[in-house]
Amino acid sequence: MDEQEEKKQRTRQSSSTLTTRQSSSTLTRRQSSHGNHKSQSNSIPLDITFEILSRLPAKSIVRYRSVSKLWSFITTTPEFIKTRSKKTSPPCVLLIFRKHDKLIVFSSPQHKNTYSYVEDYHIEIPKNGFIRRLDSVHGLICFEGSKQLVIWNPTMKRFFTLPEPQGTGDEYYVGGFLGYEPVEGKYKALCIVRGWNTQVLTLGVQESWRVVTKGGFVHWPTKDTGRCINGVIYYKAFDMAPRHVIIGFDLRYEEFKLIEFPMRDYDCFLMVSYEGRLALISSTSSVVEIWSLEDAGNRKWSYGQFHLSLPPNKYLKWLDLKGVTDGGELIYTGMSLNESFCVVYFDPKKNSIRETKFRGITGNEIWQPDRLGFDLVNDFYVLPNHIESFISF
Repeated sequence: MDEQEEKKQRTRQSSSTLTTRQSSSTLTRRQSSHGNHKSQSNSIPLDITFEILSRLPAKSIVRYRSVSKLWSFITTTPEFIKTRSKKTSPPCVLLIFRKHDKLIVFSSPQHKNTYSYVEDYHIEIPKNGFIRRLDSVHGLICFEGSKQLVIWNPTMKRFFTLPEPQGTGDEYYVGGFLGYEPVEGKYKALCIVRGWNTQVLTLGVQESWRVVTKGGFVHWPTKDTGRCINGVIYYKAFDMAPRHVIIGFDLRYEEFKLIEFPMRDYDCFLMVSYEGRLALISSTSSVVEIWSLEDAGNRKWSYGQFHLSLPPNKYLKWLDLKGVTDGGELIYTGMSLNESFCVVYFDPKKNSIRETKFRGITGNEIWQPDRLGFDLVNDFYVLPNHIESFISF
């Protein structure tokens, strides 16, 4: 190792040590103001406790929060959450099936292409089980109800219901979304009421809904769209013309921008993050079309087309496009439940395909048909790129 490289390594080590000390110093100040853990803090240095806890698996951190007040205090601070997020597990794909007032959630590593046994757990849908839309946003799942948003943290296994926006009778509520602003590390909810009254709520802050005044205009969001990408919430809407448009809401500056809708087909597409940008994807049995927002500032779209070449024993007409991974793979799932449930990943640029078969899904008793003939696949969601989140509200 040459002298220059040694200097770089020492600089990195010093920076890491400084970060740990700063986090420890901040925690010490908060702890002393708390005044509840003096006896415990004398046994193990706080910076050591901080470092040990940050290296634990997510399940252990959740469990240990109920064991010790000190550990609960440390693991809920912004410093710990920020540090732990850098050590999080690789992203996973969530398969969410709905049956009446229950959601059946399966989780599996996103980049494994072998047969997978999956973790599953059942949760009751809050607010009488009504869901207009759900989405995964930086480790949190957002359920949109009739006039309210419910946030679920799968890592912490906790639900949090946001207050109703101001003036939201059933006839006035239009739509709501959850977003994550990466610069300041804040989650914000956006709600549209009456088409022109737009309100914002910052999660984790003791505040009520605030009316947005910058660059607002009358519009009505359409259902089943909405994606937060690099701190901007995008969704399809109608304007006053009426025209089909894309609305972008910048979470940091709380400003709207209107983007021309690029496709002729206003319904048969999936709104996703593709290569870090907003994209609209349409897929048939032989062709994938991708409109990508290349220049968000100038609102310019690019267009790409890819032909599918599947192995002879695979039939894309039996599969349904459900999402896109951060690596640019398109996710297709089966349209029926057989002995195993198949998820197919297609990389359009490499023209490569891999698949994961989930054994154990159809063997679960929840799949047994009921007298109402409920079809689980009709209420089925795929949420790729899901990560752990230790934030609490």
